Amino acid sequence: MSFVGWAGRLGLGLLLAMQALPAPARSPCPTGDYPAFYPDPAPFDAALEATAGVAPRPTPVTGLVVPHHLNAPDLIASGLRLGSGQRPRRIVLLFPDHFAESPRPFATTTHGFRTVLGAVPTDAGAARTLLADPDLVADSCLFGSDHGARALLPFLARLYPGVPVLPLAIGNGSNRADWDAMARALTPLIDAETLLIQSTDFSHYLPWHEARQRDQEVLNLLAAGDLDGIARLVQPDHVDSVGALYLTMALERRLFGAGPQVVANRNQQQGVDQFLSETTSYMVILYQPEGLPPVPAPLAGAHRYVLAGDWFLGRTWPGLLYDELVAGRVERAALEATGGLPLIANLEGVLLPDLPGTLDHMTLAMPAELVVDWARRLNVAGFGLANNHAMDIGTSGMTETLAALDAAGIPHAAQGERLQLPGLTLVILSDLDGAAMPPWHRLDEELLDRVLVEDASVPVLAFLHWGAEWVTEPRPREQMLTREIEARGAAALVGAHPHAASAGPRATPGGRMLVIQSLGNFLFDQHGPGAGGLASGALAEVTAFDQGTIFLRQIPAPQLYDIARGRQ
Repeated sequence: MSFVGWAGRLGLGLLLAMQALPAPARSPCPTGDYPAFYPDPAPFDAALEATAGVAPRPTPVTGLVVPHHLNAPDLIASGLRLGSGQRPRRIVLLFPDHFAESPRPFATTTHGFRTVLGAVPTDAGAARTLLADPDLVADSCLFGSDHGARALLPFLARLYPGVPVLPLAIGNGSNRADWDAMARALTPLIDAETLLIQSTDFSHYLPWHEARQRDQEVLNLLAAGDLDGIARLVQPDHVDSVGALYLTMALERRLFGAGPQVVANRNQQQGVDQFLSETTSYMVILYQPEGLPPVPAPLAGAHRYVLAGDWFLGRTWPGLLYDELVAGRVERAALEATGGLPLIANLEGVLLPDLPGTLDHMTLAMPAELVVDWARRLNVAGFGLANNHAMDIGTSGMTETLAALDAAGIPHAAQGERLQLPGLTLVILSDLDGAAMPPWHRLDEELLDRVLVEDASVPVLAFLHWGAEWVTEPRPREQMLTREIEARGAAALVGAHPHAASAGPRATPGGRMLVIQSLGNFLFDQHGPGAGGLASGALAEVTAFDQGTIFLRQIPAPQLYDIARGRQ
């Protein structure tokens, strides 16, 4: 995005005013509240006005991550607005000790703050509780000038008026043992009425193409909930406070069972036309309960999709879905699960205008008219056609399938082909032998190379039909394919075929790629565990950011077949 485009959205005057704000200068310890650090309220007011349309999340937000660079004021204000639906009793504010002023791993203060938008009280009692461990926490004067806190405080004064803040600066030299000790110290101070805010910026001092890769590694580790991987991140290549990122994830998981949802990822380079040899990246992250259904991307610069597993509407499905009451139940449950977002699924089988009565049970064919109708009902943005049943009726069946989808205007991609979506390239692959045809679906070097793309600014997700039925852990061949696809630069790999969902995402070492082993079933005629079967399903919410990164979140899929049969 050009400087003009970004400035036009924020307001050129706002951006220039923020860039003209004074550089931090160290302040002496006050006898009362810290005085206002930024003297002019106009830039903060302008940022708040520019983001007035950002609605708070209706479901509880227990944690937030926002930037503290004031050339991203819209991201600060937007993130804080998203979390403002419930008024907290206390805010815990984590940020890096930028100027290494604390003699201990952490620092806090009992002094309050004045800002140009109002006062922000400090929770002095909570601060004194932390200061009871002088080996871990110092009483420091750094809070007068460190922008990690001061850049956020005017926004907090306006959006969370009167809510006391427990500020906590995290030393750059602190380590994992210190972070774990602080997590134990903070646990008694954080309850359901506490909002945890992490004030950090991400990749520092790298050109955009390198920063984008570091951002993707962080996004993958966040998606996988990989605390060990987070602890091994490089500061500041990945983030300006590894400790703050680690603490936030650990506390949110332990105290609230909450997981991260990244809603914005942007780089400084996107706001200017000239090449920057050193940039800073920004993210806005919400922590909410795991498994919430997807909603449209709340902030500009992001596109959101849902990936689903196996879709087959043959055998018993037509008799069920031609009943309007049953169809209504299934449609409501499916749209509630996907949020009505653009959906991409694995079309498992062949579309025919009329189904022969002589088809055997394992020849998967379905009425074209029914599939097209349900694709429209559920907002299908594309079907993958690479699987072990795509050629069950040979080339004539594939011809009928393509004709039906083309006539309906439904995008599709077969083995090694791509679905191009705004902000995202999906490469459709299968590593399974077709039952009625030679084993042309086995992946080889040529097919794997379809993952390679010339434009590395658009992230690649490999959507892969692989594995064995009911096996949701990677076997040696899937482990090998994971390494091969990672080596070709894919940001993520999402699998299907086992008819059961894997436990959750995992990141490859260093966060280079995120893997969801199996999404299992979406629309398939197999019962779930509650109805005496083995099948299960999951969805992958994919958020693609304009800067060329993606974030995935695995969420449960309903047992649509059991719902259709009245068993749920």
